[in-house]
Amino acid sequence: MVGLDASHLLVKIGKERFSKPTSQIVHFVDDDKANSILNDIENYPHAYVLACLMDRQIKAERAWMIPFEIYKEIGSFNFDELEKLDLADLNEIFSQKKLHRFNKTMAGIFHEALIDIREKYNGNASKIWINKPSSSSAVYKFLE
Repeated sequence: MVGLDASHLLVKIGKERFSKPTSQIVHFVDDDKANSILNDIENYPHAYVLACLMDRQIKAERAWMIPFEIYKEIGSFNFDELEKLDLADLNEIFSQKKLHRFNKTMAGIFHEALIDIREKYNGNASKIWINKPSSSSAVYKFLE
């Protein structure tokens, strides 16, 4: 009987926590300002997408800081401002700041992702998950 009561309590707690998802922040990294950008899906959906793409062969926390490091470098994370960065700019930022284990490759991926977000999603990365696709479909779109 105790197990059943505990299960009901867990369900109750889960429902309470997920009933207000906008009031909760996911802590991707140990930096409040970086987390605020990564969690601001309304204004910066591209931050989340770009961080996902950077998460390759380095510690996740380091990969998820890359969008914030770019933000600090250019003073904005507005998509239109990011688009002004060409591949040479990104190569320089990645190399100078040593953002990734594979700086040149990941600068290229970051740059290509910006182009794809503009061309395929009209500059709005949140369109990747419009119509609530399956997780495998969303991952496929990220990796395109």
